[in-house]
Amino acid sequence: MTALPPVAPSGAPRWRLPDSARSPHPAAVLAGFVVAGLGIGLTQGGASAVIQDQVRTLDTSVDMIGYTIMAYALGVVIGAPLLMVGLAGWGRRRLLITMSAAFVVTSALTALAPDVWSLLVIRFLAGLPHGALLGTAAYVGMLAVGREKRGSAIATIMYGLTAATVIGVPAMQWGSETFGWRTMYWGVAVVGLAGLALIWAYAPRVPGTKGTTFTGELSTLRGRPLWMSFLIIVAGFAGLGAVQSYMVPLLEDTNGFSPTAVTVTLALFGIGMTVGATAGGWLTDKGTLLAARVGLFGLATSLLLLGLFGDTGWPTVVFLVALGAFVQVFSQASQTRLMDVIHASPSLGAALSHSALNAATVLGSGLGAVLIALGLGYLAPAWLAFLGAVVAIVLVMGSGFRDVDPAR
Repeated sequence: MTALPPVAPSGAPRWRLPDSARSPHPAAVLAGFVVAGLGIGLTQGGASAVIQDQVRTLDTSVDMIGYTIMAYALGVVIGAPLLMVGLAGWGRRRLLITMSAAFVVTSALTALAPDVWSLLVIRFLAGLPHGALLGTAAYVGMLAVGREKRGSAIATIMYGLTAATVIGVPAMQWGSETFGWRTMYWGVAVVGLAGLALIWAYAPRVPGTKGTTFTGELSTLRGRPLWMSFLIIVAGFAGLGAVQSYMVPLLEDTNGFSPTAVTVTLALFGIGMTVGATAGGWLTDKGTLLAARVGLFGLATSLLLLGLFGDTGWPTVVFLVALGAFVQVFSQASQTRLMDVIHASPSLGAALSHSALNAATVLGSGLGAVLIALGLGYLAPAWLAFLGAVVAIVLVMGSGFRDVDPAR
């Protein structure tokens, strides 16, 4: 049963709320969010897929492109809480449309970047709407399917991200070799336009947090459970930033894979993430603590094997697929956890989860770039990520991660 408002307030201008959004089916609501997630998955995940072409055409180095990946993640870290707190009073439909439009514009600007320094700035700007868009989508999606299925709602939205990894990111890697990375980002902008159209057509009118002040909204960001959860997510997800950002050079330079073999590997990695998203949604509905433990233990094991045997050719692919699956299991648990902890403003909690995930990317990709620049090779980031996963496990097994009643 949906908790969405069944009709628009009387007198609402028709151009702002089409008939299809007045009493939408939950599947239609989620469809727009899946496409938006696909676009975000392409713009973020695709950055690692086109890294070799960017190095060539922008006359720069792998570690410098790594800093542009870090700049995008930093934009998410800053933009998610800042926009959600600053725009707390906005209706969620208005916020979704605005963030979607910003995504389209920054994707186009990425394709136009003349050099690596301008790319660095543009990628930071491109990251700003990421968390607010997906965080708000998670909240509205939860209302569409019912709070008791919030894990499944988040998993459904994440299918867009995993579809990007299964199909889109390998296609961007192949396309960058064939047509150039700029053409690929024009394609990302087109996907963003499709998501914007679906959100405009189906996103319902959901009110923001009325009557709250900027200071009042910030007050929801207090408390040990919140920041302990944030720390766990950053430590656990550092592995994704450290490894995924440099996956293509790891496969090509360290393992000697051809561009075609890399494309296949990226698709398999995405399949692993899709399986993980499905399993993670189911496990999270059973309990966030259970899903967090399964995800983190699997994540640590995958990273350990990658660090030990990540230069042995096709076995490396197995470790990467397992990494993608367990990352997604932990992702569902972490997003649901923060929505439950910040129960007074669950959309802020969902956005903050993306902030935490990308803080991990900043940490992982940034330190990974340093290790690579020091000549330690493309396996070094896996060991860095493994240490982060161990820290997260220690915190989860302590007192930092507990199931929370979302209906309190």
